[in-house]
Amino acid sequence: MSISPPSWLLGLAALAAGLCGGLLFFYLSIPLPWVLGSFAATGLLSQLGVKLSMPARWRGYAMLIIGTMLGAGFTPEIVEHATTWLPTLCAMLVLSWLFFTGAFALLKRFSDMDTGTALLAAVPGGLAMVSALAEDYHADARRIALCHSARLVVLLVMTPFMIGLVSDYDLATSTSVALAHPEPFDAVQLSLLAACLLVGWALARLTKLPSGLMLLPLLLSALLHVTGVASAHVPLPLSVLAQLVIGCGIGIRFQGYRARDILRDGRLAAFTSLIFGLASLAAAWITAQVTGHEIAPLLLAYLPGGAPELGVVALALDIDPAMVATHHVVRVLAIALFVPLAMRQIRKPQQPPAA
Repeated sequence: MSISPPSWLLGLAALAAGLCGGLLFFYLSIPLPWVLGSFAATGLLSQLGVKLSMPARWRGYAMLIIGTMLGAGFTPEIVEHATTWLPTLCAMLVLSWLFFTGAFALLKRFSDMDTGTALLAAVPGGLAMVSALAEDYHADARRIALCHSARLVVLLVMTPFMIGLVSDYDLATSTSVALAHPEPFDAVQLSLLAACLLVGWALARLTKLPSGLMLLPLLLSALLHVTGVASAHVPLPLSVLAQLVIGCGIGIRFQGYRARDILRDGRLAAFTSLIFGLASLAAAWITAQVTGHEIAPLLLAYLPGGAPELGVVALALDIDPAMVATHHVVRVLAIALFVPLAMRQIRKPQQPPAA
């Protein structure tokens, strides 16, 4: 009888592999090294049959860090221009609806998914929420997770190239610059950030808000930074650790899938990601011409990926994290309102067993 290693040990193994992948990508000057490098390393090991894990609690801690990091991007100067985001937010919601209906139509037409599974697989983001709904409504959670993961991987790989195409951001050296210019240590400021983490964690447990582990620290951190009470950013080692958790988590999602499973659903999800990525780029360019905003943050705001992952991209590349975070928060809230209503129209939720 074999004894399975504890999840924390498998998690440490995943982080070690992810760190090696991140360092390799950093050495090769590949953009987003900690996310893409850790994903590549753990994804490869998962496909080779190496058992890895990323404890849900650790991902929750990473969400707290990411939320606090994103909130630090809300400076008084940025908030003064926040009223100009209304047209771009409306465009994002329209685009998200088009992405959702387009992906749903493609999955229904070219896959054998049932209606509920195809609907949840087509949602542009919100995997944690969608996974919970899949269990409630008897949908195929594994196929849904595979579609979301494949779509996210393609978007993360495409994003640096698209940003380099439309902007002058120096993606290859952005991580090196951050390492070369760390913020000075300030115990008071770091205590304020720690308070955002702890209070956000407590409120998330209390309210059960969708994506609350990221949204609530984000709101608290934004409030402190907008009012000028806080001015510090999350220390770089914690930022890197959060990115490693995100990247490793994506790679580990492919564990247990056979190649034919990935080809069956993953290639269709990857194809839709390619189309939607290019559509996001076109929409960002058009919106930028109309509103005067930069294309790069609009692109990150419009991409139909997960809020934590694309928020990390904005932070890692220093591309207006406040604007990107605001758009993805609005998308998450829209998903939280719409998707359960849509699922109720096509399927009854699973009833708890009688006592």
